Amino acid sequence: MRIRWRTWQTALCWTFAFIAIATPSAADDFYRDKQIKLIVPSTTGGGYDAYARVLSRHWGKHIPGNPQIILQHMPGAGGLKAANYLAQVAPRDGLTVAALQNSVGYEPMMGISGGKENAQFDVLKFNWLGSMAKEVAVTVFWNPSPVRTFEELREKEVTTGSTGAATSNTIYARMMNAMAGTKIKIVHGYPNQPPIWLAMERGELQGSAGPFYSSLANSKPDWLKEKKITVIVQIALEKHPALPNVPLVLDYAKTPADRQGMELGVASLLMGRPYALPEGVPQDRVKILRESFMAVMKDPELLREAEKARLEVDAIDGDAVWRLLENMYKTPQPVIDRVTDIFVPKDK
Repeated sequence: MRIRWRTWQTALCWTFAFIAIATPSAADDFYRDKQIKLIVPSTTGGGYDAYARVLSRHWGKHIPGNPQIILQHMPGAGGLKAANYLAQVAPRDGLTVAALQNSVGYEPMMGISGGKENAQFDVLKFNWLGSMAKEVAVTVFWNPSPVRTFEELREKEVTTGSTGAATSNTIYARMMNAMAGTKIKIVHGYPNQPPIWLAMERGELQGSAGPFYSSLANSKPDWLKEKKITVIVQIALEKHPALPNVPLVLDYAKTPADRQGMELGVASLLMGRPYALPEGVPQDRVKILRESFMAVMKDPELLREAEKARLEVDAIDGDAVWRLLENMYKTPQPVIDRVTDIFVPKDK
């Protein structure tokens, strides 16, 4: 009897183990026959849209249950509309994901897009899934360039174009003037980046102080190949792999306090194309989407499509995005105040 009981016990244990392995978890089964709504914080045709479209075509096959990914564009207020929607309106069921502007981390801190009170979210409470790419801003001039080195940029006034007070072409030019001693004169009034490129080509402007290198390489690859422009400096925490000999702006900070301010000012570029879930989503679903997000970043089909579209993929995971934001919010308040005065001038 004792032997028979042990045999029965063993068989029962193996049966339960098999059931546990064969039966999907509730979270795995949750996504079956579902749609995930992917919020895009811009209109069609831009960089955030291009990345989201590539992601949407390949992500579902890496999620248990193979849900469909559908895009919903939600432009407005420099990405604030999408971030506020994610925090205040979006269902907390794991079926709404947002691609967020990488500058969103500054909004509760500085109110770049119209005042801190307009940022109705806490970036540290979002469930960050990861980022598809890092970004590096650059300062470029049409050849023959009026300056050849960053040191010359400190000595000679140059003109660069901008599309608005809160855009990278303005805030990085102002940052370099204040913290690195450059003499950049910003000319406002351009509707977007292409007219700035055209104005440079016509000789109406000398350069552009803060476009993303990825966008430059995507839209003007011939300019780089034919050396029609000179890249003077990289504005980022890390160099772009394609620009090993172009210096980082951090190296030209006038004082340690200036460098700390610059580090805060460029930090968000490291999470260049981030994606997040709202607060309160069940953690087993967060885990599935985080793991599947990083898995699709290695998908050969996604990588081939991204390369064909000239979209850089250099992913970081959700924990890395959260740590980056956490470090930004640990910055001493006097440094935050100084960067805020540069990014959001009271006389704008």
